[in-house]
Amino acid sequence: MKVSILGNGIFGSSVSSYLTKIGHSVFVDIVNDSEIIFVCVTSNLVLSSLLKIKNEIENKKIVICSKGFSDDGRFISEILKEEFKNDIYFLYGPTVAKELEDGIFSGMVLAGGLGKEEIKKEIESENLYIELSDDIVGVEVSATFKNMMNIFVGIIEGSEYGQNTNALMFTKAIQEMKNIGLILGAKTETFLGLSCIGELYLSSRNRTFGIELGKGRNLEDIIKEINYTPAGVFDIKNAKKMIERSKINAPIIEFLNKIVFENYPIKDVIKQITKN
Repeated sequence: MKVSILGNGIFGSSVSSYLTKIGHSVFVDIVNDSEIIFVCVTSNLVLSSLLKIKNEIENKKIVICSKGFSDDGRFISEILKEEFKNDIYFLYGPTVAKELEDGIFSGMVLAGGLGKEEIKKEIESENLYIELSDDIVGVEVSATFKNMMNIFVGIIEGSEYGQNTNALMFTKAIQEMKNIGLILGAKTETFLGLSCIGELYLSSRNRTFGIELGKGRNLEDIIKEINYTPAGVFDIKNAKKMIERSKINAPIIEFLNKIVFENYPIKDVIKQITKN
């Protein structure tokens, strides 16, 4: 099958390498006559990237691998359904890019409507297990919030409270994602799966960043040292827009804004979260 990859970053390159290894013809940032378009650009560029090729991808299946919000705090699925009539699917899960590329056994969830079974047949292999879901809202909420929650879990870990507190706050993070999802129409079981618990379990650059914050360092110093801004940092402000617009109680997101951008004392957060 001919497939196209939009976005040649770390994850896009790994998806390209993986699909090539299992026998597909892969084109990077070129649509040609590909049957499926995998979108791996940063979340704020998803809409603009697809609009540029809108006339070329009519009737093609689109698989979104990008995680995060648009700049106005909306989910990717929200902004795309206004502009495209294509069948759109979401492929997320706890997959370190290098491990996917190296063929280390991994699992992902593919969410969408009719046609996802055919996509699964094309991309699943002996090294990649694919679960199917029709809960686009739940899968997208999980994948979108996991970067921020990974920062939060990292903050608690870096603060050296101990395993008891780490486990408590890890659980609270999952509960908050589930609560947000249920309010928006998601299914409970989705938050027990790969796109939520699986994603949050996985160590990431967001988790590492959070650990440094937990040690008492400030945002600017960490970014200057590591020379990049983790995706979750951008998502925090957009998530706040979303929960305010939807009038959702999300104390962890509220506190993350204060900790990351206002140097709010972490010690004042722990017990306050358990009161909600």
